Amino acid sequence: MGEFTRTLASQRFWHIVPADSDTATGLYDAQTGLSYPTASALEPFLKGHPFLHVRDKANQYLATLHTAKRRLWRWLDQENTSYAADGQGKAKASQVGGLQDWQLPSKDELEYFAKDDNNPHREGRKYRLHGQYNWLTVGGSCYMEDHYHFHVDSSSGFIFAKNDYWGKTSTNALWVDLATRGWTLTTPNGTTRFLPPTADTAWKGLDHHALMGALRKADLHLLSPDGKTRIQTDPFVFLTTLDHTPCRLPRLDPVQLTDPHKGLWELWGNDAARLKDLGLVARDPARDVCSHNVAIDFGTSSTVVALNDAHGGRRLLRIGVRDFFQIPRGTDFENPTVLEIIDHARLAAAWTAQTYRPALDWNWVHAAHEAQASFRDNPGDTAVLASILPRLKQWALRSAKEALRLTDRQGLEIELPAMTERNPVRGQPMTVSPLDPFDPIELYAWFLGMAINWRGHGLYLKYHLTFPVKYPRETKDKILASFRRGLQRSLPLTLVTQPDALQGFTVEEIASEPAAYAAAALPQLDLEPTDEGVPYAVFDFGGGTTDFDYGLWRWATDDEFDEGYSQVVEHMHSSGDNFLGGENLLEHLVYACFRHNLAVCREHRIHFTRPLDGERFTGDEAFVHATQAAQTNTVLLAAKLRRFLESEDGQLDPQLKIDLLNQQGHKVPCELSLDRDKLDALLFTRMENGVRAFLRELAAVRNKLPAGQPVHVLLAGNGSRSRHITTLFDADDEYWSPMVQEVFGNDLPELIVHAPLPIDEDDHHAPTAKTGVALGLLRLCPGEGVKLLDHVRSEGGDEAPFRYFVGKLGRREEFTPTLTPQTPYQQWHLLGPLPQGVFKLCASISLRARTGMRQGDPELRIQRLDFPGTAAQDRLFARAIGPSLIELAVAPDESALSDHLGLLRRTLDLETC
Repeated sequence: MGEFTRTLASQRFWHIVPADSDTATGLYDAQTGLSYPTASALEPFLKGHPFLHVRDKANQYLATLHTAKRRLWRWLDQENTSYAADGQGKAKASQVGGLQDWQLPSKDELEYFAKDDNNPHREGRKYRLHGQYNWLTVGGSCYMEDHYHFHVDSSSGFIFAKNDYWGKTSTNALWVDLATRGWTLTTPNGTTRFLPPTADTAWKGLDHHALMGALRKADLHLLSPDGKTRIQTDPFVFLTTLDHTPCRLPRLDPVQLTDPHKGLWELWGNDAARLKDLGLVARDPARDVCSHNVAIDFGTSSTVVALNDAHGGRRLLRIGVRDFFQIPRGTDFENPTVLEIIDHARLAAAWTAQTYRPALDWNWVHAAHEAQASFRDNPGDTAVLASILPRLKQWALRSAKEALRLTDRQGLEIELPAMTERNPVRGQPMTVSPLDPFDPIELYAWFLGMAINWRGHGLYLKYHLTFPVKYPRETKDKILASFRRGLQRSLPLTLVTQPDALQGFTVEEIASEPAAYAAAALPQLDLEPTDEGVPYAVFDFGGGTTDFDYGLWRWATDDEFDEGYSQVVEHMHSSGDNFLGGENLLEHLVYACFRHNLAVCREHRIHFTRPLDGERFTGDEAFVHATQAAQTNTVLLAAKLRRFLESEDGQLDPQLKIDLLNQQGHKVPCELSLDRDKLDALLFTRMENGVRAFLRELAAVRNKLPAGQPVHVLLAGNGSRSRHITTLFDADDEYWSPMVQEVFGNDLPELIVHAPLPIDEDDHHAPTAKTGVALGLLRLCPGEGVKLLDHVRSEGGDEAPFRYFVGKLGRREEFTPTLTPQTPYQQWHLLGPLPQGVFKLCASISLRARTGMRQGDPELRIQRLDFPGTAAQDRLFARAIGPSLIELAVAPDESALSDHLGLLRRTLDLETC
């Protein structure tokens, strides 16, 4: 009953429809309890008549309705004696038809009204009204001549007042207003009349129990005017949509409610006799708690969920698909990491009103596949773009540094607060409050949890996440806390309120993403571990970055076997290219296209954005802006170029017609020229640099791998399917051998390159280049017999390794790094002298810093640091204290660093400086 009441109160008007149909037979006004004949004929009547006269019950003329704007007009003063200020007062005092807020029109409003050829008030010369040419507006008297010469001066004029009472009124509301007032709409010549409807008072005054009973007795339902919300009058029907309404999971079969071997978790604890009378069956949720593991690969572009079943199998789940009964495809299990906020007010109210399984509605928020489809189906709709929140993972990284705004489909602008770590108390039920900040990752995790903890699967308490090695501990802890909240909230309340039910609930990190991929890919390739170890190198080309990972896969030693392990994955080294992610490459393509079409951008005042590592150009301040219009233009063009980035043939039309937003936010048609060869060369060069960096990192760690053993190169991530990556890693092509020779010299290792694991449409649960991370993570979960020795993590004290190259400019303005990635924490290093108390600190996360970068490189950041009062003999020292944090100290020599007294010290976050 509560659901019926909440839904009924969500809006005023409801279509009355038969239980087996969506065709309205009437209109119900939830505010008054009155019902009316269907208003379906009113809309075409309004569209078919540009102007209508409004008449009262006595058939007296009240006003003229201009249906294009649903604006009412009335000639008030038939003498030309009023000025603007006086006319405005007369208009407001008129109250024609009992309506308030009559006003003088603006010049544009009057001109739009007068120039309509159907206007029944036009008399005399072409644009005159009632033969008169001077009419008052809010700006003064408007002169209306035949040749579109409408101008305003301060003289007197006649008054044609306007009223926007119906301007924003829905057709249903206008229909009911006509009935309430008894007003009639007629054509100006009086030949056609639209009579007001007659209200039915049969349901007036009924409480919601009685109304529900009346509807059920008549076999009727209530349907929202947009057709998205249906109020069922059978209480059993509400129960069958428990999972469908919030998440579009399959509707429950009625047998789920009545079969003694099934039943509903939500009914557990209710009076047994009452349930028996209703023919309903309750089910203890504790019976369905599973002890199996769930692995979640929370990715930048897509998220993969894998779980163990009761038979030891590994399965993948689809999240937010349009139809769970459609034939699955391999790509369905790569769930887009996307939310679409349709109605934030309703979403927020329900989300903060009930902790466990809150009463959300899919019509308020979409997740994953459906949210992604909204964008792809409406690529030029800026309202859709503004409501979609993609790449949640990147928001988690940047939320503390920059505000993120989006606008829901109702036009409400939302500013997301910085992400914070809000962990639930271990083993205790959570509570929520309207004061809680909105956390989109928590909401996304809830959607994942609802699909995982579906009645067809059971209830899971053991969750495991994987992260890139470079993620700081603080960021990982925030994301884990959000997942703990969201996943726990997907459990039924009747479970969490049972004693000790949450003691076994955990959400933990286990492994890095590339290490997890190796754990799935190596067995899938029919390889076997050896006692010495099978060396592997993972090139993980994802949506955000490209990660490099190096390690060994071996049999367990006797001691490790005694601990319960049969195999061991040793994680030896990690690195990566932060600017090689697929989305970053797409931003570079867009940036290059806009630069190639600056003449078009200049003509139409088109703004766009620059990638983080994009090169500046002369005059870019006129084009590159962080405005919503600029961001929208980047997204619109990116949608057109995505196929070029991802396709095998790399075909691209040389001309592109596209609507972009100018600096005022208005759409303007543009024609852009696209240089396919230059864009393809841009992609190839950036990918070639990434592959070369991958080989250099392998060379740096080669001495840690068994000598003489071939290294298995594993291409992971959907980006590795790129036509250029295929070419660059092809041993028979012209590029591979010279790169290997350049990096390793004459001491060439044996490298066996394995293509990205393909999608198997006959076995959707087999690991692929994308799903392999989640499936590999399941192999590394506790109890699976595979031990992970993460040397990178242990050397950093469970913190991500230092990520930057830090140093100064050398003699020839070349960057000379002193601190490098994997530099041990807390160890001081000399940066250099402080001429005149100033030091120019250089920092980069690009691996090109190993081979030389010069001043002006877009991937090199230079910051001036001032240390007033330093002596000539003072030097600047630095040490890494976090993944992006360094501590600086001024001292005459290294020995003085042990004495903290009198030292100038400063902490610097390279991520924000």
